[in-house]
Amino acid sequence: MHKFFRPFLAGFCFALVLAGCAGSGPAVVAKIGDSPLTLEEFEESYTKNNGGWEKATTSSYEDREKFLDLLVKFRLKVLEARNRGLLSDSTIKSELEGYEVTVATSYMLEKEIIGPKVLETYNRKKEEIRASHILLRLNPEPTPADTLAAYTKAMNVISLVPKYGFDTLATTYSEEQSASFNKGDLGYFSSGRMVPEFDDACYNLKVGEYTPRPVRTQFGYHVIKVTDRQPTKGAVRVSHILRRFKDVAEDSVAVTDSAWTIYRALKAGTDFAEAAKRYSQDQGSQANGGDIGFYERGRIPPEIENIFYGTPLDSVTTPVRMPYGYHIFKITGYKGIPQFADMEKELRDQYNQTRYSTDYARFVGNLAKQYRLKFDTLTIVQLLHAFDTTQTPASWTWSDTLNADLKKKVLLTCEGRPATVNDLIEHVNGSAEFKSILLNPKNIQHMIERVSEAKMMEEHARQVPQRYPAFSKLLKEYQDGILLYRIEQDEVWKKVVVNDSLLKIHHNQTREKYRWPDRVDFAEILVTTDSMAKAVYKEIRAGKQFAEAAEKYTMRNGYKEKKGVWGLTPNPLNEFSRYAAILPVDSIPPPFEHPNGWSIIKVLAKDSSRVKTFEEAMPEVMSSYQEYASKARQDEWIAELKSRYAVVLKKELLLEAFKRKPVATQ
Repeated sequence: MHKFFRPFLAGFCFALVLAGCAGSGPAVVAKIGDSPLTLEEFEESYTKNNGGWEKATTSSYEDREKFLDLLVKFRLKVLEARNRGLLSDSTIKSELEGYEVTVATSYMLEKEIIGPKVLETYNRKKEEIRASHILLRLNPEPTPADTLAAYTKAMNVISLVPKYGFDTLATTYSEEQSASFNKGDLGYFSSGRMVPEFDDACYNLKVGEYTPRPVRTQFGYHVIKVTDRQPTKGAVRVSHILRRFKDVAEDSVAVTDSAWTIYRALKAGTDFAEAAKRYSQDQGSQANGGDIGFYERGRIPPEIENIFYGTPLDSVTTPVRMPYGYHIFKITGYKGIPQFADMEKELRDQYNQTRYSTDYARFVGNLAKQYRLKFDTLTIVQLLHAFDTTQTPASWTWSDTLNADLKKKVLLTCEGRPATVNDLIEHVNGSAEFKSILLNPKNIQHMIERVSEAKMMEEHARQVPQRYPAFSKLLKEYQDGILLYRIEQDEVWKKVVVNDSLLKIHHNQTREKYRWPDRVDFAEILVTTDSMAKAVYKEIRAGKQFAEAAEKYTMRNGYKEKKGVWGLTPNPLNEFSRYAAILPVDSIPPPFEHPNGWSIIKVLAKDSSRVKTFEEAMPEVMSSYQEYASKARQDEWIAELKSRYAVVLKKELLLEAFKRKPVATQ
């Protein structure tokens, strides 16, 4: 082989290797200094700021190009801030430390409680459960003896379930009033209809199973048996034919006969919609063939719910008697359960109202075990009786009754980290939650519990970055936001000079932007009756000063003190200014009527459209100049940054954006 060809071939192969490596890496749409901006990062940022992935897939090249420009400028500013060492600034460090704990707490509650539970609620809603129960009631604050007695009775009932029918036991033992006629049967329901403890117990049972232990809720102890489970039908669509009663008994009989005649015709094959148009006396649905829309379980009376959900699809019911007449119903469809995204907000609201407090308490209990929470009993006993019980933490001297030694004592430890009485004082002082509560032993105990929760949450929050890689990205985004704010303050806002000379120059250059429209200055007397308006107008015609009459008679709120004067008002603003604008100055025409009463108008002056003086335009000039000057400084600064950090763009890659499937966030 030719000796020249050998190094050429080696170099060519090396170039191919490099090209292969480059091709296998992530696509880089921009490089800012030494920092690459990948296409995936661009996509993630774009979707977050522009309405999500689906909307992004339809975005134009121009939209993507504009966003890339903004993103590059953002990266330039943050890169400069980092290179200046702003992360070492004590103010920024302090803010970031506080944010990390606060946001990590919210993040982990979402990831470990709220998110999973909301999804669980949705999945449970896909299935309806039919259950029966036997309730042994307890008072809201039962004694230990009452609790034991109810529990023992419930366990005795459970022992009888294999020997006797559940409905028999419900009729005999249940303290629910409805058990006498429904034998404990609660019908069908889905998640969210029952209290959390009851809900959980039902969804953990198979058909035919009953709870081996009584279930405690706010009402007492329940023995529960699941009798059926079925897919959720969702909202049911219903049509009806209504035949109304009149006042006489004979008519009642006639309506009954007509309802059954229609029913028999339907069973014989008559079209329901046509029958509804011909015979129904419900004018609201008659023209629509009797269609009355969708109805959901739990939002209609139980007796109607049982009819709707107990009637097969496309079937009609026998005539159903109501106080006002007979209905014949037809079930025409089921909506099914909506997609999770469509229900998420409703599910979250429902969860926060009904289940969150229970699940949060359970979560905190588990943290106490995980992080070995321990209280110093002697210190707590001292604290409970160390305060003036007539005081509240709203007074900054509330903790002065504690001696210095007690303040230094350890109140609790969490994962071996001590929290002192001083930590409790700082926590209470920093929270609005405790400001208005008296410093009695019960409330002090509550404060201690809240501090212990805070310490456990803080401990758990420390582990969030390790448990959730996506959280580190969230922290970096916030960190970048803080750096951006700080460096823009230093490089833009602090360098924008504002003084009267510059503002006057700007006003002269942009003066046509600041104009008054045609305006009219007028005074008004508003009264509510025609007779009063005539009487006031007569006094004015007789020589009474308009200002004096306005101060005495006008009923427009806030205008007595101003003697009815509106001041210079744009002509087209309202019916009063429009009317005043066509009148001569100093004229006082007769009262005129309008929706709020009668008004007497006096025209005081007129001012034609003109450019505002510098003094008149000052607020607008100030705002306009600051916007102009800050943009100029921004552009100047970005140019400086681009000269300092080379920016290389591959805009053609924007055409490839959003073609992949989005990756689910962690």
